[in-house]
Amino acid sequence: MASNVEFNKQYAMQNVRIAIRLDDEGNSVGAYRKYLECIEFMTHQLFLDATQYPDAHVTDSVQKYIALCRQCLDRVEDIAKSSPLAGNVKSEIGPQCQNSPSIDLSLGVVPNNQLTIWPLTSPTPRATKVLSPVELAQQQNDYLIARHRARIERMAPNNQTTANLSLSLQRRLMENMAIAKQRQLVLEKKKEERLKRLQEEADRRFRCHTGMSPDELARRKLYTEILEYEQDEKWLLELRKKVPEKCKDSSFIMDCVHGIICDSDHPLSHLLKTYQYHVGQRACHVANMFASQKEANCFFDGKDNGCTFSTEKAQSISQSPGSDVKAADPTPKSSGNRTNESFCTKTASDHAISSLVAEVQSYLENLETMFVVTYEEFDDEEVRNIVRDLVEDYFFQPVWPHILALFRQSTYAKEQTMVEVMKCNRGLSPRDIGVSEKFCLCRNRSSDSVLSGLPPYNTVVQSFQSVVHITTPSKKLDQLVHSSQLICQCIDEFYSNLDSSSPQMGADEMLPVLSYIILKTEQPMLVGDCFALMEFIDESSLMGERGYCLTSVMTAMDFLLSLSSNSSLEMKP
Repeated sequence: MASNVEFNKQYAMQNVRIAIRLDDEGNSVGAYRKYLECIEFMTHQLFLDATQYPDAHVTDSVQKYIALCRQCLDRVEDIAKSSPLAGNVKSEIGPQCQNSPSIDLSLGVVPNNQLTIWPLTSPTPRATKVLSPVELAQQQNDYLIARHRARIERMAPNNQTTANLSLSLQRRLMENMAIAKQRQLVLEKKKEERLKRLQEEADRRFRCHTGMSPDELARRKLYTEILEYEQDEKWLLELRKKVPEKCKDSSFIMDCVHGIICDSDHPLSHLLKTYQYHVGQRACHVANMFASQKEANCFFDGKDNGCTFSTEKAQSISQSPGSDVKAADPTPKSSGNRTNESFCTKTASDHAISSLVAEVQSYLENLETMFVVTYEEFDDEEVRNIVRDLVEDYFFQPVWPHILALFRQSTYAKEQTMVEVMKCNRGLSPRDIGVSEKFCLCRNRSSDSVLSGLPPYNTVVQSFQSVVHITTPSKKLDQLVHSSQLICQCIDEFYSNLDSSSPQMGADEMLPVLSYIILKTEQPMLVGDCFALMEFIDESSLMGERGYCLTSVMTAMDFLLSLSSNSSLEMKP
């Protein structure tokens, strides 16, 4: 079984690269926050390994993790000392820290209408202004004219030399402009030839000249822009030469995708930012729309939504200019009307979520396709998987809080139910929840701790808690699978300490254990996360172990949600 450090090493390195990129771009606040996020994630993985493998030796990976944490911490200290923004980090980035609010022992849930998301900025135009030879000549002529005037002012008036200098200046200005125009004609001709050659390359790559769909035309246009951009970037030309011989090297592929995405002027990087902006804006718009709808329903229904009906407020609205609301009746709406409104709102919410998920999947597929189109050698299943994982990591990093806010709008009632269940049953032991005696991992029936003195499945609980801090659906699911595998590892370690063979666990015995673990995480936001995973994870990925794990977790959550806030989980196995 791989350690947490080994399992999450690549993900940690990707986050550090993002922090370095933000640092290089001069985004002090973003880099400061990202370095701290990296430190938190890596130290948590080190803590999990130290808890799960107390007798294990310190490996090279652990030492590298520690060194990387130290470097990130040193950079945080430098930013805090040198950047004027670092002193105001709390006020500047305070709202974005609420994207995935951690739930403390009081299990408070941030209301959906109070979720504040770090705003996404519209991508800036890619093209940069390059001066033409004529423009450069004009600048040089302006400089010569300024020097000439300064020299004339220092000379005596009516000096014959002045006239000679003026004539010499005029000849030089005309010569400069004539040479510049000739150069520009040559450059324009070369540019036309290069564009024609790149267009032929694009036609050859797409192998179609007529009858192309709008998507294919857009991809061909983007591919032409990529080829044109590469002509001015030496590192991209060298990269293209290395791709054929290193296309099977996963590290090279990752560095290639990372370099392209981090190049803010690259057409693919610009396309990624455009998609992120559109998804973030749409998710925020839909979330705000349904938040307003819930507030409107809350106005009429105080019992179900926790609001009180205000006759004065209703009358003030009905009497306001331009209001379409008639004189308000202080009697709440009938239960039938409330049910119909709730059903319509739920249907509209599900439709909006499905539409957003389809849009995101379309964007991700297009980005992956464009990488394969750009580099033909990437058209391999193994390489495609690497590219897809990296594109997803970069794509979801800034937009996941926006998407999750929308999903939490839909699962908010379930999250509140989970909060109540966790509050009422936080002190229960595995035996109380119905876990089989052989899987309670207790020293005896009168004790609720394992041999180490910690609560049963403590390492699994901590691993489940880290799921809410991951911003990529595939990585979240991998962490769930890893956490579920730790259950068997905890059982093996327990019986190994007792010098006994470990019992086999069946599906019916696994569900109570998962219910206990989810209860102990005290993270009701797992409901929204798992709901989002069911929507975003490809069906082909849900056929094996990953699908079985996610289904088991969802079943355990459904069992917990089926209980009312006053229900007790105490049951006999």
